[in-house]
Amino acid sequence: HLRQMLLQQTDIDTVFLARTNDTDLVGLTQRTSLANALGADFYYSIHSNAGSPTTNNTLMLWGANGQGVEKIPNGGKKMGDIMIQDLTAAMRIPTIGSRADSPFYGATTRTTPYLSVNRNSTMPSVLSEGGFHTNPTQQQRNLNAEWKKLEAQSAFWSILRYHGLSRPKVGILTGIVSNVETARPINGAQIRVGDRTYTTDTFESLFSRYSNNPNELANGFYYMESFTPGATLSVEISAPGFYTQTASVSLQDTTFTFLDRGLISSVPPSIAAFNPPDLQDERIRIRFSRPMRRDSTEAAITILPSVPMIFQWMDDATLAIQTGALTPDTEYVVSISTQAEDRYEHAMTAPYQTMFRTAPADLAPPRIVSIWPAEGNSGVVQRPIITFEFNERLDPASITNESIVVNEFQTDAANRVAGIVRYTERGNRSVIQFFPSAPLRGNTTHTAGIGVPVKDVAGNVLAELQSSQFETHESQRTTSVLASFEGSALDNWWVPQQSGSTTGIITEVTSRVADDAVVNPLFGSARSMRLNYGFQANGTGLIRQYLGSTSTTINPRFTSAGLLEAYVFGDASGTLFRFMVRDASGHLEGSPWTVIDWLGWKRVQWDMRTQAPTAWAGGANGVLDGSLYTDSFQIAPSLTSTLTGDIRIDDYQFVTVVSETSVDRGPETVDRLELRQNYPNPFNPSTAIRFSLRTSHLARLSVFDVLGRQVAVLVDGTLPAGTHQVTFNGEGLSSGVYLVRLTSGNEVRTIRMMLLK
Repeated sequence: HLRQMLLQQTDIDTVFLARTNDTDLVGLTQRTSLANALGADFYYSIHSNAGSPTTNNTLMLWGANGQGVEKIPNGGKKMGDIMIQDLTAAMRIPTIGSRADSPFYGATTRTTPYLSVNRNSTMPSVLSEGGFHTNPTQQQRNLNAEWKKLEAQSAFWSILRYHGLSRPKVGILTGIVSNVETARPINGAQIRVGDRTYTTDTFESLFSRYSNNPNELANGFYYMESFTPGATLSVEISAPGFYTQTASVSLQDTTFTFLDRGLISSVPPSIAAFNPPDLQDERIRIRFSRPMRRDSTEAAITILPSVPMIFQWMDDATLAIQTGALTPDTEYVVSISTQAEDRYEHAMTAPYQTMFRTAPADLAPPRIVSIWPAEGNSGVVQRPIITFEFNERLDPASITNESIVVNEFQTDAANRVAGIVRYTERGNRSVIQFFPSAPLRGNTTHTAGIGVPVKDVAGNVLAELQSSQFETHESQRTTSVLASFEGSALDNWWVPQQSGSTTGIITEVTSRVADDAVVNPLFGSARSMRLNYGFQANGTGLIRQYLGSTSTTINPRFTSAGLLEAYVFGDASGTLFRFMVRDASGHLEGSPWTVIDWLGWKRVQWDMRTQAPTAWAGGANGVLDGSLYTDSFQIAPSLTSTLTGDIRIDDYQFVTVVSETSVDRGPETVDRLELRQNYPNPFNPSTAIRFSLRTSHLARLSVFDVLGRQVAVLVDGTLPAGTHQVTFNGEGLSSGVYLVRLTSGNEVRTIRMMLLK
């Protein structure tokens, strides 16, 4: 479009194009080399920017050194200063401005322009960012050929002004047609001026090339030109299912005349979705097809059997009804009469009625479905996140810092471990996690158990107070922070849409944001990086969460002789996660994929000493060459994962293991020392405990509760070799898990037993 305008309306005799279609791949170096080879008088490099889907700006960048001194030959700054005004007015979006490129990118010590198109070109040049192609509104307008003509017309006027020439008079009418209630652009709207008609893009005319969903894309854009400059036009705007509007508009004769219109739907309101209460949301949710009058809608709703109703509007089209306590296993009928009206007093054409049945009363207590570290685990790290997972949501009010108790069992005492407790729930899953305040003692047996019985949301108390006994190993670790997410440091990470490798996403729900509420408590973090994601239904997408700096200060170097660790707050979605690094050869090498099948915080680790990398890009060969630095975190859908969700990433670090030891306790055989499981178990009130000594020796058999308090000493003295049995009576003790510890010489054996009354 721009080339045609310049050749037909000016005395410029030659305009070169680096690209003539939307399929040729012509790199920036090729474009610059072409401009130099042709001896062009000016180089206009046309781009679009990328970033958050909610952001859209214009930007002009002209070549300059780090102090902002324009390159020679001059001209890029002058053109940029003109273009930024014209293009911003044409696109009607905010602007970043016309800027010198090196200072803009923070390269204040450069002696040449920062951008290759400005640095390598031998003529005046400017690079324009005409909005963000990662902004959904902008992208859908970019699909329209006349939108490109609007941008070209703006650039044409800028070139005229650069040469001190006046604009020729024009008669251009343009704008956006949208639904006044939803602000969504309308497909197939007709703009009629006399005998001329423009129809906005539709699925059939355009969007079917880019989507299989007829309702996904819309821009509502129209562009009509060649009217008599300065004329007054009568404009009729209509669309199927909307009331027609007319307008009278006087054309400006030197610029665009914008006429935006919001049409009112003529379709009566209806119920778009009805969601009865469930275990996750105890409210009735109703979504109407369009914004409603709240008073008439609330008056039209009845529930039988009758219950108190509190109306909570999420927006004018979405209503939540908080009811009084519903009776379990009962059928309720919800009716909405035609008294319900939309914002423009259009009534529903027919009454709506639906039925739902409440779930039976929840009488089952919550259950622990998993514990980490699991019973008998050895080699557990000294700073573990101890996790109890439950089969249902818990009542947060029943959870305290005493809900998980961790004890260190030595030969002569049970020492309570200090730490904090956090609770997380999602769907029908929930976890309570314990974060120790300091590293646990290495090569030591620990027990983790529920210290205070918790309740589910129905008030049922956890009956089985399970615990887990595990053993730590001892290691000396040197830790280097690779990335902080504190304060403004998060800005160093691009939003997912900025990377061209990010594909197959739902851009409206995909974002990178700071999270000050959900952080890893182990190291005093105050902020984590929250990654919200949405993948297209074909399940082949990828999010490259890129660290947008190669500075050694922002992106420290490390080697393959250690471990990459990040603490990831999982959403139990089955989504895949991995680390991606760039090596000294410029290759992009990734860690094995980790399935995010956990809820809450977990340490995710890539042991580069033993786990081979996966080649990804940049000539990658599956080998970590030389010095490394972070490229990105990556997530992708699996065959069974959910397509939308959110994770947090915190405390990303490189770890060098200086030394690692564990105690070899040898085989646990009967002829050495054995403490057998009590019988019966559970018991009430007494149970038999058997144990064996290889030789005559001093032995002590003690019973502790999960808080580490000693409640009984059953044996304390020298016993002969062989098998012995004692009886423990729990009369007077409360139900729960108790720990039995047998000590003989330097050896310790422990079992757990349950008193159930």
